[in-house]
Amino acid sequence: MKTYIFSGKRTHIAVLLVLFAIPSICLSQTVAQKQRQFDFWLGEWGVNLRVRQKDFSWKDQHKSTARIYSILDGKAVFELWSENERGINGYSLRYYNKKTGKWDLWLNWAGNNRSATSGMECVFRHKRAECFSKRKIDETTSLISRYTFSDGHPDSVRWDDAYSRDGGKTWSNNWIMEFSRTKKTAPGFDTTPQLLTYFNGNRCNAPQFAPVKRLVDNHKNNSEFKLYKILDGCIAAGFIDGKKRKAFFTFTYNTFRKAYEFGYLDGKESSAFSLYYGNKTGNGFELQTANKKPAKASMKIGQKTTSIDLRYDGKKVKIRF
Repeated sequence: MKTYIFSGKRTHIAVLLVLFAIPSICLSQTVAQKQRQFDFWLGEWGVNLRVRQKDFSWKDQHKSTARIYSILDGKAVFELWSENERGINGYSLRYYNKKTGKWDLWLNWAGNNRSATSGMECVFRHKRAECFSKRKIDETTSLISRYTFSDGHPDSVRWDDAYSRDGGKTWSNNWIMEFSRTKKTAPGFDTTPQLLTYFNGNRCNAPQFAPVKRLVDNHKNNSEFKLYKILDGCIAAGFIDGKKRKAFFTFTYNTFRKAYEFGYLDGKESSAFSLYYGNKTGNGFELQTANKKPAKASMKIGQKTTSIDLRYDGKKVKIRF
């Protein structure tokens, strides 16, 4: 370390410059480090959901449980959130997107025979995470949604929502979630009879959801491929843990698109989540992305899932079971 002092004849101000030899690697986080930015949230939490009333006061209105897991060797964070059988239930998936420098957030809070996956982008600033999405309401108005994680402590976290219809000039809030830790580690997927958010499968009992449930019912979990029912039968969640590939996927019926929906994310550092939509065929399902240049995917189903073929990140992926 060297110290330099500069002084001028007309001033009595001295400028002290201290030069430190700091390696450039310390000035920015690695991708692996950024993938851990949501690790504060891992574990099991009791959630107090406060709802804004018509008189703009807040009421403690819902008590829930949230279980947060690290999956794909730490690449992604998987959330299950449940009030009770008839109450609010949802899931989310988030991971750091190396290409955009932001976190991708995918979530589905299924209602009665209603299911669809939507996305947001999140950025961290001063240990505060803000997630944004925008959708068109009509020809002249767009709705901006903002979800914020803040006040993070080892045993408590705050989440709140906000919405704007005027391009972000003004915002209104509806929900505040107060997370209080109950366990450092959430119960393992195979340590309970069924995953949190699944009760008896009655939330999504329309005929279109029957193939989603059969997909899990006809499968026997093993060390390389596991399937679970979540959101009370509205979604199947799959985990692939093979020698050549680690991946997570979801399968549901998207009631807004009126098509089956398949979401896929593998464990590679640079990979991103892709959604495919399509219809049931005699051999399974044929789907494709909604991009201008759509990528295709297919699932072959016999008595159980036998294969998944898709175009993912510009490459052909073939998975056999």
